[in-house]
Amino acid sequence: MSDILELFDNETSIQRSSKQKRVPWKISLPEDGTFITLPVFMAFCGIAAALRSWNRPAAKFKVILSLSEDACLSVYSSAARVFLRAIEDCKDGTRPLVCTWGGRHSDRDQYEALRVDRAIFIREPNKDLDDGARLFADRVVDVPMRSRRHVQAALRRFGMPVVEKDVELLLSEPWARLDNAFQEGRSPTLSLQRLRRYPLSWTQKDVPAVKAVGPTLADMHGYGPIVAWGNDLARDLGDYKSGRIQWEDVDDGVLISGPTGTGKTTFVRALANTCGVPLTIGSFSTWQSAGALDEFLKAMRKSFEEAKSKAPSILFIDEVDTFGNRIGRDHNKAYMTAAIAGLLELLDGFYHREGVVVVAACNHPDNLDPAIRRAGRLGRHYTIALPDAQTRLSILGFHSGIDLDRSQSEKFGMATEGLSGADIEQMVREAKRAARRRFEALSGNHVVDQLRPLVELPEDYLRTLAVHEAGHALVAIEAGHGRVIGIKISRYRIEGKRNELGYVEYGQAGVRPKTRTDYLNAIAVCLGGIAAELEVFGSFADGSAGSETADLNRATELATMLEGALGMGHTLLVEGPLEQLERLRAYNPDFRRRVHDVLQSEFGRARSIISASRAGLDEIVEHLMETKAMTGDEAIEIVQRHKMPRVSLAKLPRRGMEA
Repeated sequence: MSDILELFDNETSIQRSSKQKRVPWKISLPEDGTFITLPVFMAFCGIAAALRSWNRPAAKFKVILSLSEDACLSVYSSAARVFLRAIEDCKDGTRPLVCTWGGRHSDRDQYEALRVDRAIFIREPNKDLDDGARLFADRVVDVPMRSRRHVQAALRRFGMPVVEKDVELLLSEPWARLDNAFQEGRSPTLSLQRLRRYPLSWTQKDVPAVKAVGPTLADMHGYGPIVAWGNDLARDLGDYKSGRIQWEDVDDGVLISGPTGTGKTTFVRALANTCGVPLTIGSFSTWQSAGALDEFLKAMRKSFEEAKSKAPSILFIDEVDTFGNRIGRDHNKAYMTAAIAGLLELLDGFYHREGVVVVAACNHPDNLDPAIRRAGRLGRHYTIALPDAQTRLSILGFHSGIDLDRSQSEKFGMATEGLSGADIEQMVREAKRAARRRFEALSGNHVVDQLRPLVELPEDYLRTLAVHEAGHALVAIEAGHGRVIGIKISRYRIEGKRNELGYVEYGQAGVRPKTRTDYLNAIAVCLGGIAAELEVFGSFADGSAGSETADLNRATELATMLEGALGMGHTLLVEGPLEQLERLRAYNPDFRRRVHDVLQSEFGRARSIISASRAGLDEIVEHLMETKAMTGDEAIEIVQRHKMPRVSLAKLPRRGMEA
């Protein structure tokens, strides 16, 4: 690189140099149309240093340039085209192949690269490289950060004096601002003057990272898509602070909803910690406590102003559904209408909130005024549900710092079903208090002691559960209904509560319209549990009926829909919606008989499947009795292994040919 930089010091030496074709001295390259600005030339210096070994006319290469600092892609793409144009010496007007690695058209770009001798892909700092990238490219090369020598060379190239304050300015400015300032047709001197005239504003200066106190998004297990949104927001805020994007490109408003205690406030704190920005908290009740309507509006505006003073920052509005909507007619309508109007004004309108991300939380999103949920305000909406078993264990680990053993985990998962993250946090506080009282270190036993009382199920009860769930799985596998993901039974139940003691988890087989066969298979799977109990015990227990989600109730509902609501029964005639069909089933003997025939037919099919695969059923049951859980793949392997071999009569040797 040093030999190239030395050429920049003297125009005459460059013109006489044998490397003239490889050093872009002209202001523009007419063959390509790429205008060489000062920041483009600075980026070119870094690329030339990284690709020094290929800086020759006959070189053939496909490289990935890995940027080591946040940069403007357009600047580095232009610089890469300048580099290729300088060494290719092409005169046919073709555009050098420069692409972004991992972009929207990545496959097409890689295909195009295979058809040319030289190609450059640019990888942004936040993009990961997998093995496929290293296999495709001849080399992955790190581009050095802009240096003082690069800036000095660029100033000399444009005939400008090398002044230390200008060098420092060009080293410290974000690439996006440099690209905006140095434009085609604008002199470099004027561009420098504009940079000094419009210095970095408070919205673009690097804000010291806020020290994370509490969880981050990495700790938010089981929160679903909202975590991915939060991570994207963290990257966007980083790009905004560095000047790479404008505030208009930041997703600055979101609504989150869910039952009380699901961790909405905890999520917002984790979001602020991950983004490294301050958090301001407000709510309808705290603003209302300020006094009359005028005081309410002042308090609300003060929260927005506080968040803006810390920008970039997050403003969390709790209980936002308390605002209600402007449709109702009661004595508070004027007050609430004014409150909603004030909030809408602060969310957008004439009130400028650049740098402030508004995250609002509520329990009942349907009660919220539609104008608040409009795109551009709180148009994006995520729901946080009660945590599942694995998420509850993760919440426990975060608050307690301990891991439960297998038996304790099983008890915890069963006893905490339906509890929120706040409930589990309270449970941990009580466990810590109990440990302190006993002068003991916190352990899993202290947590288990705080659980709701559990009753251990006897062996014969467990076997009935295992047979029932194995029957569901077996019929699903043989009928090809969905994809069996896992089977599980529990050895405990909560005292005084009728909770789910076993289940089969299914996955989608594919998105397509459902046919009559699909509905019949679903009915057979619903009846597979009692079919297995009849096969093994000669009778079935009462757990298969009663609730809306019970096996027989669900099978009856599906058969009713098939015969009366979908036109897939004995006639194309649609009898009516499901609510009417239930009455029709009760008072129309002919319709009731047709539903019964469907159930009876599929029950017979389920029993035939169970009987033919009895050996597989027994092995699945024994596996469940031992481990209490198994994967769908394990069940499928057992079923396939126990299939009876089938011999084709067409292939039997004739007696006369045996010898």
